[in-house]
Amino acid sequence: MDNLNSIVAMVTRITLMLLSALLLGWALLPEQRPLFAGLLLGLVGGLSYMRFLSVKVRQLAKIAVSTEKSRFSFGLLTRICLALLTVMVAVKLEQVSMIGTLIGFFVPQLLTIPTSIMVGLRNKS
Repeated sequence: MDNLNSIVAMVTRITLMLLSALLLGWALLPEQRPLFAGLLLGLVGGLSYMRFLSVKVRQLAKIAVSTEKSRFSFGLLTRICLALLTVMVAVKLEQVSMIGTLIGFFVPQLLTIPTSIMVGLRNKS
């Protein structure tokens, strides 16, 4: 579980740095504002999606270790609603690029792969 905490923390830090860079790009490049706004919205939605899923994985690990039987849900409906909410905000606001939102939504999940490799290599040595 310590690896999961460090992976989530590192992905959160990287995503926050990306958010600040995109906010700077949004401020400096007015002709590209819809794209930057979409990327910002997608990153926020994707980060909250990833953090919610990590909480559910931690809960599953606690249930797997315990001896008592209980039901568990990964919160699929909640995660689908979170993704739909992000897309609906992008559709409703014409100042936000839909393509940028979709790209930004998947960035935190894609960052999880190299981050977990780095954390695994760091813990191995």
